[in-house]
Amino acid sequence: MLTWWLSALLACCLGQGLLSPLAFSGASPLGTPTHPLPQSSEALARRSPWSRPESYPLSQRPRADLYRPSAEWIGRLVLPTPAEIAAPQAPQDDWVWVVLEQTPEAQQGLIGERLRLRWADLPHLQQLVATVSTEIRLGEEARRAAAQANVVPTRLDGRRAGPLQTLAGSRPGDDLSVQLEGVSLATTLPTQELRIASPPVQITGRWQGLVTVQGPAGGADLWRVRHYRAATDRFDGEEETIRLPSLPPDRFGRRLIDPAGLVGSPLNGQGWLIQGAPAADGVFTVQALHPYAFFQLTPTRAVRGTEPALAFLQRDNWSPASLQRGTLFSTALIPAGEPAPGWRLGERALLMHLFGGIGGPDGEPTPGWTATGHFSFGEARVVRDGFTGRHRLAIRYHQIYATNPNGIVAGSQDWSAYAGSLQRGWIGLRPFSDVLVPIGGEVLDAIALQAEILAARYRSGDGTGVALVTPSTSCVQDSGQALWIAIRQLRDRGDAIPMSAFDRERLRELGLAFDRLLKPFGQVRGDWAHNAARTLAAGTGTGSTASIRLDPDLFQTSQSLRDALLSWRSIMPRSAHDLFAAEFLRVGLPLLVVRSNQIPGGNPRLEPIAPTVLFGQLPLVSTLLGRLGDSLFPQWTPMGSLWSLVILSGYGLLAFPLARRSGLLPRRWHWAPWRQLLPRAVVLFLFPALGEELLFRALLLPTRFDGVGVMAQVPWVALSVGLFVAWHPLLARTRRDPLRTLLADRRFLVQATLLGLACSLAYLVSGSIWPPVLIHWLTVVVWLLGHRLA
Repeated sequence: MLTWWLSALLACCLGQGLLSPLAFSGASPLGTPTHPLPQSSEALARRSPWSRPESYPLSQRPRADLYRPSAEWIGRLVLPTPAEIAAPQAPQDDWVWVVLEQTPEAQQGLIGERLRLRWADLPHLQQLVATVSTEIRLGEEARRAAAQANVVPTRLDGRRAGPLQTLAGSRPGDDLSVQLEGVSLATTLPTQELRIASPPVQITGRWQGLVTVQGPAGGADLWRVRHYRAATDRFDGEEETIRLPSLPPDRFGRRLIDPAGLVGSPLNGQGWLIQGAPAADGVFTVQALHPYAFFQLTPTRAVRGTEPALAFLQRDNWSPASLQRGTLFSTALIPAGEPAPGWRLGERALLMHLFGGIGGPDGEPTPGWTATGHFSFGEARVVRDGFTGRHRLAIRYHQIYATNPNGIVAGSQDWSAYAGSLQRGWIGLRPFSDVLVPIGGEVLDAIALQAEILAARYRSGDGTGVALVTPSTSCVQDSGQALWIAIRQLRDRGDAIPMSAFDRERLRELGLAFDRLLKPFGQVRGDWAHNAARTLAAGTGTGSTASIRLDPDLFQTSQSLRDALLSWRSIMPRSAHDLFAAEFLRVGLPLLVVRSNQIPGGNPRLEPIAPTVLFGQLPLVSTLLGRLGDSLFPQWTPMGSLWSLVILSGYGLLAFPLARRSGLLPRRWHWAPWRQLLPRAVVLFLFPALGEELLFRALLLPTRFDGVGVMAQVPWVALSVGLFVAWHPLLARTRRDPLRTLLADRRFLVQATLLGLACSLAYLVSGSIWPPVLIHWLTVVVWLLGHRLA
């Protein structure tokens, strides 16, 4: 039952899992959040000509003074037919066709050409392909998924597909455009072909412009915009009429980005980065839109100090004040003693992405008072903007994304494909939190590689064609797996990685921290350990020429509840986002947090909902459950155990002589026989030791994840100790044995005060309930069994 409940709850992550069967009879033609249409959102969108590639002729080019290419190389992937794959001259490795849509100036003649796209002849890429390539057989699971309006890769059925073919064949049509990197042009008689040295990045729109929106232009979907002019650094350039198409609503009746709010948005003054292409009538038609402020490096505010930064992550980042529809802000979190990041040109940062839920009358349900949200890693790079000349962020997401109704495809995605797309982007419907961590390129490359491996496995479903959300496999669980494997491999390589001693020590600290987070019981999941062994690395990085030894054995994916619990800290996206960010802060890495809320925010029937932990919309319940989980299954640290022993020793040296001098303890003990002593000791361990410590310590005291400073913990300790001491006279009134007198004795209450202080300190320094339980248990054994009162 628990497994089923968790599965149903996590299936809401992203709206990406398999939806429960619904009674569609009586649903409105537009669909509603409670009665979605039986078609997939992907199929509904394809009814619009603006969702189809043929509506954007490659012969149409926008004005060069107003628009720039979105990337140097862009192409649309085309899945080869079985006959083309079986042709005698066809390569035997993983390849697809690519129709080039954007090329460098020297290769402009190739635009519109269909070339074969293959991987560069590099050992780590060839072995990567061999590892994740698999026979795909769609079975009953895939048929159920399709019946529930999910997009299933039916064109891949019966094929042995590698990562390029699973990418090209993920959707029903050949409409997936990608940005190509590490491109080389080769001649393989009688045709030319492209080779790539890194996985393709999904992208939407081959041209981009920087505009502010003036208002409707009087025609269907037509809007007046004014372009940015570098000479004045203002939006006083050419005025133009562009098309912002209103695509069909998704199966729930929602439009992903509603242009009605653009003019009145407070972000309009800073402009919008639009990506798209001219239609056949020559009108530039927007396919993706993003607020330019999202990419800025100057934060709205700064929080200095490790503890205030932790408190921001825990409370302020998703507070009601930060969830105002249509708003965007950024916050620099700077650990104690660290300078603010400089963000130099070319610098790269790890990105941790989290989105929340859709509220309001047209919102989505939140089962179990839980808005699960979605988590992924990604990367941000500091680039020089082609319009303003200033430094800004270029963002991509490493999406480990399950089978879904929207046609969102697992893999690396540019912001235009994942966030800003008018057809599939989430920035208009959901609140975002993107946390940037400036960290070494080796770490970024290792995480990107592991995320790509998992994304390719999600696209193929490890041969089933579908990837489902379960408690043990999901966007967040497998992003955690990618992180754990990447850090482990980097640590195993040791001195072979070119980095400074300072960065090496920081990597070691991060490895230990993430081990504690992702192995809360001290044991790694069996499937993660197996998969790590399959990808033993002698070098990392998608662009590196170092070899990566990839075992051809199949990967493992466990669906057991046991393995889900072994990685329980990464079951909920909100928990992983906050915990990972906190560990980066603790090792001294500054963070930049970019938060947005349903941009542009003009639809009053929508409201942003913060992602939550389990039962997070019942704040008291979720807080108490979280504290219980953290205390019972803590991150073990040697220093926490050492300090607990020091506290136990100090307490014993203080409390024992004081009790003897006050006459509360006898000069001689009279112990019961061991056969009587042991059963009573077991009972005393459960209560009062464990029961009272859970009540007075675990539920009352803040944990290290709450972001509460040392001085702010003092009132909580006072409350904990005060209630603990007051509890004993109340308990005495329920007894009719010698304990009644002892529990109300003033001398005993002094001892209870010392015990409460000792247990509170042990809990705070260890983060675990077990040291205070041990102290409490040893004390009551001495007190009660030594007196023969129990």
